[in-house]
Amino acid sequence: MKRIAAVLLFLAVAGCSSQSTVESGPVTDSTRNSMDARRRAEVHTALAGEYYSRGNFSVALAETRLALKDDPSYYNAYNMQALVYMELREDVQAREAFDQALRLSSNSSEVLNNFGWFLCLRNETQRGIDMMLRAANDSLYPTPEKAWLSVGLCYRRAGRITEAEDAMRRAVLIRPELIGALFNLAELSYNRGAYQDAETYLNRYTRVSQPSFEALVLGVKIARARQDKVAEDSFMQQLRRRFPDSPQLKELETR
Repeated sequence: MKRIAAVLLFLAVAGCSSQSTVESGPVTDSTRNSMDARRRAEVHTALAGEYYSRGNFSVALAETRLALKDDPSYYNAYNMQALVYMELREDVQAREAFDQALRLSSNSSEVLNNFGWFLCLRNETQRGIDMMLRAANDSLYPTPEKAWLSVGLCYRRAGRITEAEDAMRRAVLIRPELIGALFNLAELSYNRGAYQDAETYLNRYTRVSQPSFEALVLGVKIARARQDKVAEDSFMQQLRRRFPDSPQLKELETR
């Protein structure tokens, strides 16, 4: 749903931009045709985003191709296409689509963030981080917290834990309810023995999201480390109710 909302928000902004273009000069047949092609490309890209969010990657890919057929200069369609190829593990095509998106819009923070994350997952860590930092530090980027979270996750994958925590703290300073950053901060704090911080971040996470299985297990571990029997029992009860057949639950019960 977040992906769909982002696409729809873009369409609203694009619509305003198109209106401004119409008012600034005379509308010729060529201008009208160009505007119509861009609108069709926007719609196909929005549909691609919806199918992508549902995991229907083949249809999403087809929609991006229709978008680019209508308007080969629409960089958002290349960005969406790259994300689909990324999910399909078709790395050559994903890289080509990201490269083309950047050729068309070299300062697009959304593309830089997505491409940077792709590179991070392919172990091109520093190049990926450099791209994501460009996005995070772009004063015009409406969601810099996404880029800071991506930077933090990339640092964590690389074992650079202090830098990972710093980036994720920046993310939650911008958006205090960012659940991905809150959970990771809780986990990282627990791993380094900062149990009070871990509890604080996990409590913030559970206030804005139903706890995942991993979050409930982490809650048990934090409560035991802090010798908080009430909190431990609460997390265990939730695990028994929601995940009664989990092998990890049985392990926790025997400890």
